[in-house]
Amino acid sequence: MTGRMGAGARGFSCARAGLRAVAAAHLALAATSLAAAPCGPVEPIAVSQVLTGTPAPAQCDERAMGWITNDEYTIWRCGLRVPEGASGDEAESADDALIVMRGDVQVHQQPDFPSLWGDAGLVVLRVDLTGDDVGETVIAAHNTSGQGMGIEHWTLTVLGPDGSVLAREEEIADWGPAAFVPRAPQDGKRPAGCALLLTEWRDVEEADGTPTKHLVGWRAALGSDAAPQGDFVTRRYDRKFERERIRDIERTNGPERDPARWLKRQIAAALASEMKP
Repeated sequence: MTGRMGAGARGFSCARAGLRAVAAAHLALAATSLAAAPCGPVEPIAVSQVLTGTPAPAQCDERAMGWITNDEYTIWRCGLRVPEGASGDEAESADDALIVMRGDVQVHQQPDFPSLWGDAGLVVLRVDLTGDDVGETVIAAHNTSGQGMGIEHWTLTVLGPDGSVLAREEEIADWGPAAFVPRAPQDGKRPAGCALLLTEWRDVEEADGTPTKHLVGWRAALGSDAAPQGDFVTRRYDRKFERERIRDIERTNGPERDPARWLKRQIAAALASEMKP
């Protein structure tokens, strides 16, 4: 269940010092954003950097940065060590990884483009995504910031209560911690829990052949929503939308965005439409 991985910058080094103040207010900002989520509850999970001297996973190099959640996981973002005796080409192509540990046990590892936003580039949430009244863990890892429109790209990983990977979505554009919507109807009824709203910027050809930019959103395929459902909502990037988005970016000290609010009217209309007999 992967999306599209774009090119990104490697490394953390130049961003660490100036971003510690951002991290201090990060959890409170996430909680404020989540108050606007159209379903829930969505619980922000506090993360803090591991103590100095905490050993990183053996496959990590000296650039490893780790965060511990307030419940059970430790999350590492690091470059992978080059095997001893590796050629120059192999050393040059060494990858970065995001590694999730539960105690001393590794439960997941995935390719990563480490965010220059440091602490502010990692968000952990707990939310029921399958309607069984048991929360899944959403790990949102910021990867890269684009040129031009300044689109922020994220990788979202969903872990089940046992630590198993239920979904991983890459290159999600302009994500934010309130990006959840009610789940798709089943047998004419709205099931419990939330669906993860995924977004991308897409060039759409209008009826007259003019290409325009749209923000398109769809529900993540997960649990009983696993069947492909296609696009859920879309909004044309006109002057009004552009001003709204720029204003939000100027007010935010970090890579988080608020697609659920930008698409609020479209989401309301889509929810009403899919409940019609």
